[in-house]
Amino acid sequence: MTYYLLLKGDTEKDVIYETNVLGEESFEIFYPSVGFIILNRIINDRPEIVETIKILDEQKNSYTLTEFVDKLAQWKIKKNA
Repeated sequence: MTYYLLLKGDTEKDVIYETNVLGEESFEIFYPSVGFIILNRIINDRPEIVETIKILDEQKNSYTLTEFVDKLAQWKIKKNA
């Protein structure tokens, strides 16, 4: 399952951009992408915009940041070698 990061002004059409791809989960392993790095920077450097974040999966299900983090807690995160 692929997850996407949408910021204020983004639409579902923006999920095609690498910067909007949070990563992919497969067999309880999460493979982060560029969007995951961006999400971490937002949380650490721009917490005031956290409330505007939307997260979608490839089936167009919507998640709050808390719901997504709860899902992440159930998976192993694959780090780049």
